[in-house]
Amino acid sequence: MGQIEDIRAFVQIVNQGSIAKAAEQAGVAKSAMSRRLRLLEERTQSRLISRTTRQWSLTDAGREYYERSVKLIEQFNEFDSHGRNDNIDLRGEIKISVPLYFGKISLSSLLLSFAKDNPSVQLNTEFSDRIVDVIDEQLDLVVRISEMKDSSLVARKLCETKHICCVSPDYACANAPINEPIDLQSHRIIQFGHAKRPKWNFNTTKGKDLTVQLCATLNSHDGEFLIQAAEQGLGVVRVPDFLAKPSVESGKLVQVLGSFAQKPRGIYIIYPTARFLPRHTRALMEYLLDNVANQYEQSSSI
Repeated sequence: MGQIEDIRAFVQIVNQGSIAKAAEQAGVAKSAMSRRLRLLEERTQSRLISRTTRQWSLTDAGREYYERSVKLIEQFNEFDSHGRNDNIDLRGEIKISVPLYFGKISLSSLLLSFAKDNPSVQLNTEFSDRIVDVIDEQLDLVVRISEMKDSSLVARKLCETKHICCVSPDYACANAPINEPIDLQSHRIIQFGHAKRPKWNFNTTKGKDLTVQLCATLNSHDGEFLIQAAEQGLGVVRVPDFLAKPSVESGKLVQVLGSFAQKPRGIYIIYPTARFLPRHTRALMEYLLDNVANQYEQSSSI
């Protein structure tokens, strides 16, 4: 127990900005608080706070240790109170990284609703498609559209997504019908990425894989731009169903080749295997698991 109390003392010193104020808050002598800091620095073999007679500041090692200590104390408190304080309000920070477009379209309202219902939870959310290091970046939860092969991570499926082909109603009326994937070769193609001659994969009605080589007439890595291009009748776009959903529901786009859909990909919520999930973090995870699944069941027609 002494080690965790030394860590608590260190966090109090940093939060209060001085050893004297931290000692006063804790109701102990200043010398006792200084001793705990000294013991912690001896144990870690690092100078955590650079102090002179007039001022002090965190060292680089101290700053990193402080961030980890806050998490450790938070987890210790959750573990210590587990099963006894279920009626206590959720509180603490949650660092979560979610995919850019999927996050904005499918998770934003849920995250805001959770934050509104739990005002003592500090939600630190990153919307990005970049590859993250869950452990080194000390992320609590990560949502990604991919299968996880890292054995140090736990992955729970939120839902599935698949790519669908869409055109604007005007484009559909003005051009030849698209009944088979091969028909795409006579149409304008809006392509995600820079491939000039992309290959689109499909599953036939008999369950066989089919690949069609096409010629792109418009390229971009911005999914929203691609949707706008399709809405303006510039060609056929193939994007994830969650990205096309608002435009399909509003009638700005219509789906084609619906019976040749690609195999679905899982969307997962991920966290480190060895990490104890505090109650507020687990609550957010379960909230997303419950509500994202329901949301996709309601929109399964797309």
